[in-house]
Amino acid sequence: MLLYKAITAGALLLALAGCADANIDLSTRPGEIEARKAADVDARADEIRSDPVGYIQRVAEKCAALSQYTLKFTRIERRGLLFRSLRGPEEIMCWFRREPYSIRMKWLDDDVKYGESTFVQGQQNDKVRFIPRHGLFGLPPTLTKVHLNTPVIWGEARRPLTEWGLEKLLLQTLVSIEEVKPRGGAIIEYRGIVTLPGRDDQPVHYLHMYYPRDPGRASIQELYFDVATDLPTATILRFSGKEEKLDAAYFYDQLDTGVSLTDDDFILDAERGERSASGPTESSKAELIADSPER
Repeated sequence: MLLYKAITAGALLLALAGCADANIDLSTRPGEIEARKAADVDARADEIRSDPVGYIQRVAEKCAALSQYTLKFTRIERRGLLFRSLRGPEEIMCWFRREPYSIRMKWLDDDVKYGESTFVQGQQNDKVRFIPRHGLFGLPPTLTKVHLNTPVIWGEARRPLTEWGLEKLLLQTLVSIEEVKPRGGAIIEYRGIVTLPGRDDQPVHYLHMYYPRDPGRASIQELYFDVATDLPTATILRFSGKEEKLDAAYFYDQLDTGVSLTDDDFILDAERGERSASGPTESSKAELIADSPER
């Protein structure tokens, strides 16, 4: 039975590998903001310029204090089972809760094969539940449970769901900065208040980082922070070289930190439909969201 489940999950993930290539133009560089900045914004710019790593650490602490939020996440990245190719852009609605650690993602594009995924720490044997937009061989899509690292192993994600979020983005950046210290350290430049690529109406603080890495890894990171909130709005990873080939890009839009999320927000729509069909009984609710040991 366990082998059958593993093969089924693998087949579904492999079928999902046909996500369209990226067609978003990220070759344009950030535009300069001509309008005069407020005094406090200028002061923050001076602060970032004098201590960019300290600023990243402070923003990471601010993100760590966020107990829950929702946002629209745009994902573009090189991934694949055997050979990596650029996939996306994918527009994903996300729900995040820190305690218990919970993440739900719902893909918004009709032409993307992904449907939804959800993870709640301590439930369902700490497995990810996901459902594709379409089933195999014309059959209805089926809900599948997989280990956190299964999408990574099959090339459908670069990191497990537990490493997603605003705080994790900055912690990963700080790890990269530490990682290259033996090679001379990262070159970090504050390049001012600019417009976010693809978001001309959004002024952001722009940090450009170069990591001395092996040729097979992206060595350029562009990191953007909202001027009004100091929270991250995007990061773009590129390979060094004349063309600066894109490795990945992640955008965080429509951030709402005032939400009050419950277990209900981390149930997939397919599960919600099943629960409605069978009636909102306590037993059906427990079957969907409570611990369900699998042996």
